[in-house]
Amino acid sequence: MLADPRPQCRRSFPPLDPMVNISLLRNLVPLASLLPTDRAELARHARVGAYTPGQIVFSRGDPARTIPYLLSGEVEIFDGLDSRMVRADTPESRQPLAQGARRATTATCKKAAQILMVDREQLDLVLTWAQTGGVEVVELSGKSAESEEPNDWMTALLQNQAFHLIPPGNIAQLFSCMQAVFYEAGKTIIRQGNPGDAYFIITAGRVQVVREESDGINETEISQLSVGRGFGEEALVSGQPRNASVRALIDTHLMRVSASDFARLLKAPLMREISLDEISAGTQLIDVRLPGEFAAGHLPEAINMPLSRIRDLAVELDPARVCAVYCDTGRRSASATFLLCERGFDARLIAGGVEAGLLTDLV
Repeated sequence: MLADPRPQCRRSFPPLDPMVNISLLRNLVPLASLLPTDRAELARHARVGAYTPGQIVFSRGDPARTIPYLLSGEVEIFDGLDSRMVRADTPESRQPLAQGARRATTATCKKAAQILMVDREQLDLVLTWAQTGGVEVVELSGKSAESEEPNDWMTALLQNQAFHLIPPGNIAQLFSCMQAVFYEAGKTIIRQGNPGDAYFIITAGRVQVVREESDGINETEISQLSVGRGFGEEALVSGQPRNASVRALIDTHLMRVSASDFARLLKAPLMREISLDEISAGTQLIDVRLPGEFAAGHLPEAINMPLSRIRDLAVELDPARVCAVYCDTGRRSASATFLLCERGFDARLIAGGVEAGLLTDLV
């Protein structure tokens, strides 16, 4: 890593406001795309720091636990070779001053500035939740929620294209590992925020999938599922807490697959990885971040297919070509990769995401 050749100002830490007004997040990328309740959740984990001229906001090589946004004033961004100025109230200031797990630049305050610091881990989690929404629901039956319920849940399950990519031995083991469980009407099967411990397939009955609001009182229905449908895979794929709750609408029978069996028999054969060095000219490179993030920088020749729309946009892809899927951390791309595989695509995950310094093309 190149050392910063310029004289270093003494670094001090500014006072932080204990409360962040949610309106500060309204025009920032990608925060503007979130629901007000999601922005409110981020605001609780965010802080605003006041910086004076000469203060260093962050330095190259530092671990990045926050995503910084310039709210007022002016800062200089130095990458070791070149510098640029970022001023508040410009389109550039709507984008983060830095991204990635480690700072690739040094930011120095030039004019008295206020910097919003959003918790990086929390933002990534909220973005994944917001974009998946109903992705906690797996469309294994290949049927819409309004279609006629299949009588044979096992046949409906095997009609899914994802099972064409899974070795027959895995499928046989999967059925042998299933545990029959029963929930009375009104009982909660999985709860939003809890760790993912299992995947479920409905064999009789009907369930409701709901997204609970941050106030802990209100909720929004995402969908209702019937026989042959599966749910609960999103938390098992991303390693994050449940992004929705599921409760039995009527007495419901299910097959339960433990997290370990799901990872071994379903996730492992589907979630194949690919490195940037392995990407060839015929590979479809898919960026599943939001359009605003994509516009600020992406890999050359990448296609923007936000995770929230991946099911609709997948029809534009060539099923004969390999898909290499990425985001900035690997969470959203893991979910997208699994969804594409379910639809019969040869999708490969760029594990761990792509570093901000490689996202050089602009829209």
